[in-house]
Amino acid sequence: MNKGIPYLMAALVALTLSAGWAAPVLALFEHVAACLDGGGSLDLLRMRCVPPGAATDLLLGGWGFWLTAAAVAAVATVVTRTHLPRRRSSIPH
Repeated sequence: MNKGIPYLMAALVALTLSAGWAAPVLALFEHVAACLDGGGSLDLLRMRCVPPGAATDLLLGGWGFWLTAAAVAAVATVVTRTHLPRRRSSIPH
């Protein structure tokens, strides 16, 4: 193994961290951790913290989600319950 690779990797990591992109990413992770620690949930579309009471209202109040889930469950049940007639093989046993 080339002995210069660890030094090159260390230099790349130092340049990446000094580029300034790490601070906003770390701030986002800290915001998410504080939100989840407080009992809320993260709204990924709007990137904001939803308080604990509103998170359950959002899930239970979304009738479109529950209607779609019920329709998919009904279709899956019908498809798995109906058996297509099996073809008989032409090879005698």
